[in-house]
Amino acid sequence: MNLSRSTSLTILTALVGCSTIQDDVKQDRTKVTASCERQVNVSAAKFKEHAMSYMGVSKEQLPGTLCNRLADGVASGLINQSDINQLIATGQLTAKFRFLKR
Repeated sequence: MNLSRSTSLTILTALVGCSTIQDDVKQDRTKVTASCERQVNVSAAKFKEHAMSYMGVSKEQLPGTLCNRLADGVASGLINQSDINQLIATGQLTAKFRFLKR
């Protein structure tokens, strides 16, 4: 599935800092997810519709669910900095991101 490059960059930039994403999530998950949620809230309507459909969540659930699932994926080792960088670069949700659908 395609995400627009700017949308994925906007959302995932909230999860990427100077340290690795794994470090950021371990050190202050609440701060990381809150920043991600703010970015999701200001994302384009087209992206929100796509993500809601992909994940099976409502508009109200989207920011918290998406950001928490991404953080869970990082914390559990399902995705890493390289995966995030690849998603930002391509805008493609690969099989690695299927955990977002649970």
